[in-house]
Amino acid sequence: MLDEILSYHRYMTEALLLVMLLNTVVPSLLKHNIEKMIFWTRIGYFAFWMFWSMNIFAGLIVFMFTGRALTSSVWSMIAVSVLLGVIEAYRAIQIRKLWMRGLDAGRFSLVMLGLEILLLVMVSLFAVQV
Repeated sequence: MLDEILSYHRYMTEALLLVMLLNTVVPSLLKHNIEKMIFWTRIGYFAFWMFWSMNIFAGLIVFMFTGRALTSSVWSMIAVSVLLGVIEAYRAIQIRKLWMRGLDAGRFSLVMLGLEILLLVMVSLFAVQV
């Protein structure tokens, strides 16, 4: 049972990473059509928040079933999950402001998504080793 819960948490982490990677690719593919780019970027926001919350819920279930104390890997996962949410919210707000001014938000979005991906990969590697 615990193996199934751990694998579900791992799959949700991989799905979150996949959504972040798709969020980096989609705007560059749809640069020529701004309406489609905005539409798919908003879908990407919802997909991020969906998989983010599913990942946190799965992690909470794993934590409750194992009955372990709060270790450094658990604290790092909590901190990074909060940080991912803050970065994504900041990215959404800033992209909207840039779009309202008529500016291109592609480079800013790529930098923020790159930071999110780096954080997720680093905490995943840290949690596996500890």
